[in-house]
Amino acid sequence: MFRANENEGPCARASAGYDHRQFEAVYRREAPKLLSFLKRRIWLEEDRHDLVQEAFTRLVASRSTAAASNPGAYLQGIVRHLLADRARAWAKAQSFDPVIYSVGNDIAGPDTVAEINDMRERYRLAVETLPPRTKEVFLLHRAEELGYRQIAEQLDISIRTVEWHVAEAIVRIGKSIGNAHG
Repeated sequence: MFRANENEGPCARASAGYDHRQFEAVYRREAPKLLSFLKRRIWLEEDRHDLVQEAFTRLVASRSTAAASNPGAYLQGIVRHLLADRARAWAKAQSFDPVIYSVGNDIAGPDTVAEINDMRERYRLAVETLPPRTKEVFLLHRAEELGYRQIAEQLDISIRTVEWHVAEAIVRIGKSIGNAHG
């Protein structure tokens, strides 16, 4: 969370477009909204606060007129992009096959293969339970390997909407698999 006495925090840099009072007013008004939005998408409270802090840091650094004229919408856009970036990084980190990349390049044993097959089935079920549009966008991206721009053009939606659906799918799948596993 931002503190006015931090030398390195965004409040100290508020002169980049906001005076200290304006910045605090925007922070008090918008931070709770962003945290509430993120609560449904990110499990760890510390991570939610980190994303909000990053969004405010980018707001302060921005020279955009949109940032100054409508900071709430600008912050919401930043947070959505940060979520999409996080989802892409997570998906990349998850896109390996443990059978192929097993420790020491040994062939995976029957228990490992069974666990992997169980995980694949939970993944399949999680994808099946996605809302229809989110599922469609996610499968076009992951199964058909279409880029966000291609999906946006094919479905006549914005790239930002594609990003949101992919991020939403990854979050829901992660929760579903986590709940089924735990």
